[in-house]
Amino acid sequence: MTDERKLELIKDYIDDIKDYKQSQDWPIDKKLHLKRALDAYLDLYKDAEEGRLDLDLLHENITSFMYMLQ
Repeated sequence: MTDERKLELIKDYIDDIKDYKQSQDWPIDKKLHLKRALDAYLDLYKDAEEGRLDLDLLHENITSFMYMLQ
């Protein structure tokens, strides 16, 4: 998988987290957890785009987070 494709997948996961955060089905404490995760992943995404973070590591981490949400 190319780095460009990994960035696209990570961005898609970040968009999914945004959608989860906006959902009315989540209690307040879960929404706060999602907000913190979203802020962290947005910062990490910027670092990955600039080559300061290993894409495989970020992809593995965010994939695990998404799995935990389901």
